[in-house]
Order: sequence, then structure tokens, then C-alpha cells
Amino acid sequence: MHDDADVGAMALHLTVRIDERRTEPEVWRAVIRSGEEADAGARVLTAATLHRVHYADPSWAEQLREAVPDLSSIGSAFADRELISMIDESSLFTDSLCVISSVDIDAAVGSLVSHALVRGVARVFDGDTIAILLTAAFPAAMGGPVVDPADVAARRAHWASIGFVDIPGTAAMLLPVGSRP
Repeated sequence: MHDDADVGAMALHLTVRIDERRTEPEVWRAVIRSGEEADAGARVLTAATLHRVHYADPSWAEQLREAVPDLSSIGSAFADRELISMIDESSLFTDSLCVISSVDIDAAVGSLVSHALVRGVARVFDGDTIAILLTAAFPAAMGGPVVDPADVAARRAHWASIGFVDIPGTAAMLLPVGSRP
């Protein structure tokens, strides 16, 4: 296994898929490569799927229910403004919610590169509330996510180390605005 410092130059790439009817959230794909995409030797070090909704759209909570995976529990939590204000009052004043619904990591690199990816996402979506879904983070290579209490606790500790805090009643965490890089 390589140390995260051994990967050299990295580049963050973002792509988006938008449902023209706006019945689903924007679906973004964030990728960190070991160099530029055109480099023959560049490889994907970590990738994430992001679902983004805009609070100005009255159907934002419904869009989260229509997302794959179903993000309705996160939508319900963010609809409860009192709950969110107890976690991070500054998150009440954002225009959009960006949920990181999955993170895949090249095992040869190590998991700290995922922190670099999330920090990059937080810089790009600076005006958004950033949340991460724990149950879909670090999915098993085959068969989808494994829901193991010890594994979820390890994920929680991994994300808490860069400032994420639990969102009660969900399998998700919030990155408070004040904890951003």
C-alpha cells in the first residue's frame, strides 16, 4: 500500500448530469486522478458521486426521494431547520445542499486521498451545505455497501477527523461551514 503523500500531482475533475425536468437532483461525479486526464499513466485515485439540490426549488425534498440512492432521510433532516441550526447555524443560510452519496478509493493509495477529494468538493461548492452519506461511503467492490456497525463507526471517525458532525436520525454527517478548508 502506498502512502497518500506518494501519489504526486493530483487533479480534481467534476462532471454533472442534470435532469431537464428537475425531478431528480443534479448528479455530479468528482474524481481525483494522479495527473491530468490526458496523461497516459494517470489513474483514478478516488471518485465520489454527489447529489445537489437547490433550496429555491420547492421540490428539492422530493428530488432527494427520487435520487438513487434514496436520500429522503437527509431531506427530512434538512427540512427540520431547528435540527440543522443545532448542528451548524451557518448551514441555514446556504442556497443548496450537496450530498456526497458514495466515495470509491483506490486501495493502493489509502483512504486519506478521500479527504483531499472532499476538501476540493467543499471549495468548489463553497456556498452549499455539504453532507456525506455514511452507508454508501467506501462501498464493497462487489455487491454494494456493507452495513457493519464497526465499519460505519470507522467511516464516521474518518470523516469526523476533517470536521464532519453527525446529523441525528440519519446515516449522514454534515460539514459545518466553519470547518471548511
